[in-house]
Amino acid sequence: MPTPLISVIVPVYNGEKRLESCLQSILTQDERDLEILVVDDGSTDRTWAILQDMAQKDSRLHPIHQENAGVSSARNTALDVCRGKYIRFVDADDRLPEGAISTLVRHMEAAECDLVVAAYTEVVGTLRSRRCLAPDAVVLPMEDFLHHLCSRSNSFYYGVLWNKLFRGDIIRQQGIRFVPHLDWGEDFFFVTTYLRHAKSIGYIGDVVYDYYRSVSGMTTAQFMDCVRHPLSNCQVKWRLYQNYRRLYVWHGAYQQYRRVLWLYLFRVTLNN
Repeated sequence: MPTPLISVIVPVYNGEKRLESCLQSILTQDERDLEILVVDDGSTDRTWAILQDMAQKDSRLHPIHQENAGVSSARNTALDVCRGKYIRFVDADDRLPEGAISTLVRHMEAAECDLVVAAYTEVVGTLRSRRCLAPDAVVLPMEDFLHHLCSRSNSFYYGVLWNKLFRGDIIRQQGIRFVPHLDWGEDFFFVTTYLRHAKSIGYIGDVVYDYYRSVSGMTTAQFMDCVRHPLSNCQVKWRLYQNYRRLYVWHGAYQQYRRVLWLYLFRVTLNN
């Protein structure tokens, strides 16, 4: 079986309302050489039925069912079987704009870099806002990228998965996986682990993701949980910081940035 150019990984739990729209935005991309691994994390609504129906219509869609174990476990399940040269993560209640995948691949291959980071659109109701912290399209060596990262390490731009394209060989060779049972911040932990094995990072200003944000969504719930459970919040924060710090130690940059890295501990949650 030929290796697909892209593996798109979509974890979902009780996503019947927006799942089909999300998957259609992936299936209709101009880049057709995809495998789409959708992991149903023990949904109790019509999610599994929707996946089965859509998979019958497009062989690139591969539904996987597991008992409820959380988003990190669901993504790890997909990582264990994905075959793509590149890996892209999508959340089941969001969408990809036209050309989102081919834009990332084109830059990754032209620049021969290890990670591409792009702009995204934040959608709140009828409001759409472009979010981007990048310089103009450029490829930075890791030492320069670490300088940019330390000033905005808590931003969605750097911390989330979905505005990035990863190399499958790095993930497979290094056995990079998500940490189960982190209350939040699992994306940032994965990204900072991956970055230990990267040499150059590509920035582009193209919008490659539509992130649908609601006032009652995950970010708000995460913040409230931090307020209600301060000890647990501090434990998670410390674990994330340790992995973040380890990235700088790994690349020999800790002494240069040690006076600013600890500020990460005082930023409560990811923000734009």
